[in-house]
Amino acid sequence: MVPLSEKRHRLYPHEIPEVIQGLILRLEKLTEERNEEEKAEITYRTLYRLMFSERGGRPKYPEFSWKAAQTFIDIYKEKP
Repeated sequence: MVPLSEKRHRLYPHEIPEVIQGLILRLEKLTEERNEEEKAEITYRTLYRLMFSERGGRPKYPEFSWKAAQTFIDIYKEKP
């Protein structure tokens, strides 16, 4: 049996849009402040995985930068 601390938490498909929206807001705040790069990169990678990663194998993340994070936010906000 896997200990609770190592249990993988799954999201239901109907929960993912809300999680993405929350992560976008978090990334936006971190990008405005630009003082917690490690937290911003974790948020960026999580968003990337939820939005673009295919099942199977490890995702290949684009390199993080504040500019890349801002571009990610801008693209998300342009969607209808």
